[in-house]
Amino acid sequence: MTPIHMTNRYHAPNEAASWYLEGFPPVSDEELEKWAHDPNCIEMEACAKALAQRIAKRAAEAQRRSEVRKELADNPFNPRTEVSADAIHIASRIVKHLWIIFVLLPLVAVVLWAILAALK
Repeated sequence: MTPIHMTNRYHAPNEAASWYLEGFPPVSDEELEKWAHDPNCIEMEACAKALAQRIAKRAAEAQRRSEVRKELADNPFNPRTEVSADAIHIASRIVKHLWIIFVLLPLVAVVLWAILAALK
């Protein structure tokens, strides 16, 4: 005869496997915590391990994000993704001078040539 507590045992998910607990389909933390603390769950240890891994992963991600925030607070300018005000100023001056050289100067030369041709 089997004891009563052995007859009530169950698998946590339908397919009780580590791939199920770690990824697809997503299992909520509440479900994992419920299964990890339920003595009738056959995968109690696997659920507790998966829950601990999730918590550790989130803590590491939060630590990394706080380090990035601190780095951005110390050095708010990122030269790989941002353009400095000096670079914008220099580029606008270069574009303005190139426009004068390649557009305005030929236009003025054509107008002067037309005036000189009309006077002859």
